[in-house]
Amino acid sequence: MAKELIDPKDDIRAYGADYVHFCLRLKKLSGIDLSSYKSRQMHRRLQNYRNRLGFSDFYTFSVALQKDEQKLKGLLDFITINVSEFFRNPEQWRILRESVLPTLVVYRSGQPVRVWSAGSSAGQEAYSLAISVLEAGGVPKVLGTDIDEASLKKARAGIYSSEEIKGVSKVYLTRYFEPHGDGYRVREILRRAVAFERGNLLTDEYPNDLDLAVCRNVLIYFTDQGKQRVLRGLADSLRRGGVLFTGATEPVFNPASYGLSQMHPFFYQRS
Repeated sequence: MAKELIDPKDDIRAYGADYVHFCLRLKKLSGIDLSSYKSRQMHRRLQNYRNRLGFSDFYTFSVALQKDEQKLKGLLDFITINVSEFFRNPEQWRILRESVLPTLVVYRSGQPVRVWSAGSSAGQEAYSLAISVLEAGGVPKVLGTDIDEASLKKARAGIYSSEEIKGVSKVYLTRYFEPHGDGYRVREILRRAVAFERGNLLTDEYPNDLDLAVCRNVLIYFTDQGKQRVLRGLADSLRRGGVLFTGATEPVFNPASYGLSQMHPFFYQRS
């Protein structure tokens, strides 16, 4: 097999020895491997963040992170990209609802439809998936995973502001949410259907025998090598006939190399 080439600008070594040291120490402290992220963007973001905190170089910043748990937590909150919303990109959710889920529900024949929201952020995507399976007549069993503990805490609480709930139709809002303070809380039927766990797509084991794996707006932050590693894992997590659902800017090129075939744009079925 030909050796995979790394874009020189995505190699952490291109940004100096102190940045390499920083990346290695962060991996030891948190498990996050920055060498699998696009270094061009990540180095620039981290350099700006470091400067705002008053550190002149990455070495002294890394020492401070090891000594100060709150500084480390703040950095992890900054690194993890926590942008999500209910039913993001509605046209894709329409395809899921009308063309993908009915077949998956029939296959399970009354048994739970096993769904994974990989990179679930604050839970909006995972709850959107549970609603979609219920509306298709199925029994949802949804796992949401994310690397950020603060996002997972919010997801488990299932409480969202009126602004965060704007992508939910009035019908779904009445059916699946209840008023809570100035916002809304997901109803018990969704809380029973969805579980959240911490998970690192680059290092942890993946679930298996899934009907649907959803990884949207996550792959764009990884290097080509990291992206390929994640796509292989996602494809292997599916049962035969299971479906991978990716983001609107994340088409899978050469899906056959992962044992997948394209059903619709951004939907791929395991052969």
